[in-house]
Amino acid sequence: MAFARVNDVVLHHDVRGKADGPVVVFSNSLGTDFRIWDEVVASLTDRYRVVLYDKRGHGLSEATPAPYRMEDHVNDLAALLDHLGVDAAAVVGLSVGGMIAQGLAARRPDLVRVLVLC
Repeated sequence: MAFARVNDVVLHHDVRGKADGPVVVFSNSLGTDFRIWDEVVASLTDRYRVVLYDKRGHGLSEATPAPYRMEDHVNDLAALLDHLGVDAAAVVGLSVGGMIAQGLAARRPDLVRVLVLC
């Protein structure tokens, strides 16, 4: 269990898999936490470095005062990736996680190698 304070919010995250592998980041849907990816991640950790996180107000991440803007979520993910030393990743987003992934690609294209939108 890992926590990082970025953008004045504490985000719960986990990094799994091959330390020097290509990075895959998963961003989940509203009302869920990163455990929804567990079965998918299990098949990737032998080849990839996988980053999972709970967006603000979800899972074990801090719930800061509302409202939350999409820009907040995009900036949180960018700051978390910077904190973890990720310079480029395949970003997988489900539902609002897909919107966050798209926002990351628009705001910080240097961080996004591939987008998978579900």
